[in-house]
Amino acid sequence: MASVNCAAKALKAMHVSKSPIIFTNVWDVLSFNTVLSLNEGDNKAVKEIATASSAIVGAAGCLPLSADLQDGYGSRIEEVVTTAVQAGVSGANIEDSISSTDYGKMYPLDEQVRRLKSALKAATEAGCPDFVLNARCDIFALDDPDLDDDARLKEAIIRGKAFLELGATTVFYLGGPRRGLTKAHLQTLVKELNGRVAANLGGYAGDPTVLELAELGVARVSIGDDLYLIAMNAIRKAALAVFVEGRLPA
Repeated sequence: MASVNCAAKALKAMHVSKSPIIFTNVWDVLSFNTVLSLNEGDNKAVKEIATASSAIVGAAGCLPLSADLQDGYGSRIEEVVTTAVQAGVSGANIEDSISSTDYGKMYPLDEQVRRLKSALKAATEAGCPDFVLNARCDIFALDDPDLDDDARLKEAIIRGKAFLELGATTVFYLGGPRRGLTKAHLQTLVKELNGRVAANLGGYAGDPTVLELAELGVARVSIGDDLYLIAMNAIRKAALAVFVEGRLPA
């Protein structure tokens, strides 16, 4: 697993406040190869890959590979991380909301700290002590009408600091202007966590650009499943044109 840990070290070094690493998340080998084609010639824009697809692992080669491991699949978190490292994964997102509840419930902080520690221990024992944990905090997306903005921000800071202390590389706060996470929140979180914050690139008018997120001081930017959604929408429009207009769109 020496090569996996070397990739993890390289990946970790790319997480720099104000000069964030950018993940254009892919979902299968075809989308992986499409994004990787940006590296043709002297242009080497793609330095890492983020995915939730195990099929990509074999195709990634020596590129650092980060995977979406949900909440670690509950009690299987150690097994899941071990398997991921053995497959060639050098980093992962692991969230603190319970996946089966659809943002209705989060793991208590002490339990999530224990779970993430066990995940990093499993990665170390599998041969990747520098495993890049992007600990996801879902407090801003939590479906709880009793939590106001101030309470969510306070809990976000507490959880973020705890996750960094146990060994996370960055903390990713799920949200956006339409899900409770504002630009002001992000500024506060970056300050409180010394820039070790990951953010999602929104696709709506008025959402911060990559440059603006960098200026805020984040260390990591990703786009979730937006590439997939854009591709599926393009397929839908093309199919509709065939059925309605009798031709493919130009």
